[in-house]
Amino acid sequence: MPNWLFIVFSVCVAALVGGVTNHFAIKMLFHPREPVRIGRWRVPFTPGLIPKRREDIAASLGEVVSEYLVTSDGLRVMLDRPDVRERAVQAVTQYIEAWLKDERTVKQWTASLFPNEEWDELKLRLASRLDRLTEQGLTSWLTAKGWDERPLSEWIPIGTEESRQRMSDNAAAAVLHSLQKELTSLQGQRMLTRMAKEVIDRAQGFFGAMAAIFVDEDKLVSRMSPVIIEQLQSPAVQAAVSQFISGKLAEWVSLPPAQLVRAWADLKDEEDAMDFVIRKLQLWIQWDQRLERLAEVRPAQWLDEVKSAWMPYVPRIVNGAITLIDRNLDQIVRAARLEEVVRSQVEQFPVERLETIILSVSGKEFRAITWLGALLGGIIGLFQSFVLLAVG
Repeated sequence: MPNWLFIVFSVCVAALVGGVTNHFAIKMLFHPREPVRIGRWRVPFTPGLIPKRREDIAASLGEVVSEYLVTSDGLRVMLDRPDVRERAVQAVTQYIEAWLKDERTVKQWTASLFPNEEWDELKLRLASRLDRLTEQGLTSWLTAKGWDERPLSEWIPIGTEESRQRMSDNAAAAVLHSLQKELTSLQGQRMLTRMAKEVIDRAQGFFGAMAAIFVDEDKLVSRMSPVIIEQLQSPAVQAAVSQFISGKLAEWVSLPPAQLVRAWADLKDEEDAMDFVIRKLQLWIQWDQRLERLAEVRPAQWLDEVKSAWMPYVPRIVNGAITLIDRNLDQIVRAARLEEVVRSQVEQFPVERLETIILSVSGKEFRAITWLGALLGGIIGLFQSFVLLAVG
């Protein structure tokens, strides 16, 4: 064989070996994806490196991401940037603007959020839950406040003795003024006439018969009304009513609220004042009817009507939320468990998809490695051929 042919043959064989070796080395990163067995014997280097070490790669990636890439310090620096806060405000504002154009009612929103729920069933269930929460909340609050032990004076600021007396005087004046106004009205005059007639009708004996014959109820009322009004305006009556109100206030504020409820509601011994208050509150609230009225409300329309009142606060709320996140960022990052999340995602990621991504990014580099192997193999073959020719 001529020397030049020997050199060319050696270079080609060595280059082919180098290129094929590097090509298979790259392929063995991903292939085979499952162990290859001959009987009980597992073929060496199967599965490929990445499928075999997937769990270790996932753990390493999770550690790198949590300790070096996504850290609380890095996130804090990002959150403190003015442009990030500005973009957050813009994003929230744009979302609100888009949401305000939505014409759906609460009932329609509920249907979209809970597609498997009927509105009537959901309304009843929600009303029942709100009733329970109302009962539990009121019971807990009243019990904690000691409503059956602590006097009303510890619940309501009643002020000094002078202020209580002034309040009693004002209440007495208001009551007497309302009474005067009522008695001088047409309805009040009719009431007095009816009362005078009933008194005369109930009178018995000679005087009763004479009064029924000679007494005119209208004239009697017209003569009695100024006297009654004069008495109601007298200081003595006002002082008596004020003293009565002051005494009642002193009596009431010295009793616990539970005892006052029992007295005012005329409850029996076996009835519970707490149950009475809860029933009255639930009858007043009537959650089912309130939810029914709420069903046809359009949240976007209602919010749009008061937009000028709350829209200026959106930047402040967003910045406040970012500041709150910033203060608790360490706890948030720890609670997120980024290392476990990344590890879980990498372990579940298909190797086929991973191979496609890596080859799409580094395909040129892998081909360069293959050709570099062929080049190095050719150089080695050339050197080897010169050595063999020199020796032999």
